[in-house]
Amino acid sequence: MPKTYRAGPRSNEVDDLAVIVPARRGSSRIAEKCLLPFGDQPTLIHWKLSQLVKVIDPARIYLSSEDDEFLAIAEKFGVSQHKRARRISIGHEAPFRDVITGIVGEIEHEHIAWATVVCPLMTPREYANAFAAYAQQVIGGNKDSLLGVNRVQDYFWSAGGALNYTADRNHTVSQDLPEWFKVTNSLYMAPRSEILRRAYFLGPDPVLFDLARLAGVDIDYIEDYRIARALYAVYEEDGLGQFGQALEERSEAAA
Repeated sequence: MPKTYRAGPRSNEVDDLAVIVPARRGSSRIAEKCLLPFGDQPTLIHWKLSQLVKVIDPARIYLSSEDDEFLAIAEKFGVSQHKRARRISIGHEAPFRDVITGIVGEIEHEHIAWATVVCPLMTPREYANAFAAYAQQVIGGNKDSLLGVNRVQDYFWSAGGALNYTADRNHTVSQDLPEWFKVTNSLYMAPRSEILRRAYFLGPDPVLFDLARLAGVDIDYIEDYRIARALYAVYEEDGLGQFGQALEERSEAAA
């Protein structure tokens, strides 16, 4: 029988929610990507955990990795550790469905949030709002999951031609383009039972949770990392890392 992991009292917004932070040693485009420094933290893992512990009980956050050096970071923030199998951690040898079910199957909570370290500019407030939206529209509504997105109205082409407008004399101004939604890769949420049944962390009818453009910066290439570091100044200037009491004190001071 596989090991199961369970911890902590309920979060403020979602009964029995676990937040999984996946982090593996290998990276195909940026070597040791999870260990890149960010903000005032020595690595992207430290940074993401420092954001999430402001929002939810640390015991409900699971750092999932095959690497003991990565897992040791969990101790600094009091979050839970999940030692994943090496079979689902080496390159892209295992199908992604096996990665998802291999991790989620061992973390025994009713609801699961999958929060990546590679979107460092999603704010604590946005996580809290997303958890509240999940409670209202998935648990209390008729949606089946939640997906962090950026709403876009841009011009798109494929090799076969224009996708969302007519590229001729009937050109559409950008304000009249259809609204499309870009997956930010920042946050996915669904009931654990449905994730295991589908072998995926989304259903066909998710809440499209619209995030700030900053939250949509996904570190995939080194240029993305440089962009994220440059935009960190905006994150700090606008006080986006503050949450709870610190945010209330800042608002009172401004008033």
